[in-house]
Amino acid sequence: MIPGFGFFQTAEEYQTVTAGQVIFQEGQPGEVMYVLVAGEVYITMGGKRINHLRPGDIFGEMALIEQGPRSATATAVTDAIILPINRHQFTELLRDYPDFALWVMDYMSVRSRRMMAEEVKLIHLEDELRIGREIQMSLLPERCPTVAGWEFAAFYRPARMVGGDLYDFIPLLQDPTQMNIFIADVTGKGVPAALFMALSRTILHVESTYGYSPAETLQRVNHFIVRNSRNPLFLSIALFTVHTDTGRLIFANGGHDRPLWLRQTTGTVESLSAAGMLLGVFPEVRLADNEVQLAPGDAIILYTDGITEAQNEWGELFGDERLCEVAAAHLGSSASQLLEGVVTAVTQFTGATPQADDLTLVVIKRTLDDRNSQLTS
Repeated sequence: MIPGFGFFQTAEEYQTVTAGQVIFQEGQPGEVMYVLVAGEVYITMGGKRINHLRPGDIFGEMALIEQGPRSATATAVTDAIILPINRHQFTELLRDYPDFALWVMDYMSVRSRRMMAEEVKLIHLEDELRIGREIQMSLLPERCPTVAGWEFAAFYRPARMVGGDLYDFIPLLQDPTQMNIFIADVTGKGVPAALFMALSRTILHVESTYGYSPAETLQRVNHFIVRNSRNPLFLSIALFTVHTDTGRLIFANGGHDRPLWLRQTTGTVESLSAAGMLLGVFPEVRLADNEVQLAPGDAIILYTDGITEAQNEWGELFGDERLCEVAAAHLGSSASQLLEGVVTAVTQFTGATPQADDLTLVVIKRTLDDRNSQLTS
């Protein structure tokens, strides 16, 4: 029995709320606290549920005591009966029923201890995620390679502390004029996607040592993933073998966004279409090798769908058309200028809208000076 409950004598002082009804919202003035007499209520903060209340619980007391705005939102889970207590009634209860004051203090103390325990858990989790981010970032290239006659640029920004996009530059030991470049996107986000990303990167590095074509390499990667992974995660990937001495590029696409080919001689931006399936879905995947010849001044843009599916405040997507327009506006620019142009355009388009997916870009550009095109660092 709540001390002082008899202070309220009439049924008119009780309120009935229906399931789904918002009792108060975060940020509103907190002039009333409530006792939950019957039913259930959720307390949420920033859209995240932090408490599940049942009969006998109180809520909204902090805003009443501090005379400040609500720090959370209260929503009825079921039809419920609540007892509102305004500041005047609260003061009278404290005066006439000392046990009520002790009961409120004890209730608040228990809630505070529980919240502190959750805060400690959150701090530990954030520390672990920070370490995980550092490990993940260490798996990405520290810098782009330096090759005479070529420019490379890359950008990566996860939507969360850790993400599921990856890219890399892998020199092929059997031929110093060849290099594998890939960009990939793991389905999902957060820690599971990051772990799957790390696994996929390792497999790609191993398979790249055998000298297989891009399609054969991806088929072998798929076989390993399907055989050894128990997670329902998949991988989209575009893999290029770059012949730095001739400008010849051989590529295969495993269900990834189509790379863009910026052609200096024609002044056009073309989409490199290639049939291919996501990796990790089926034991056997149909993939094919495709070839393009980059002339001096040409560039390739590899990207993940976080770029084209970035949204502005009205829910519009950045889209393929805008990406092609930005690319066309930077024909003749250096790889780093082209990269910066795309990132700036996406950032300006989204504005204050929270980033929903990882953003990753890789630019491959053949420059006018293509002499001595061997990997130097």
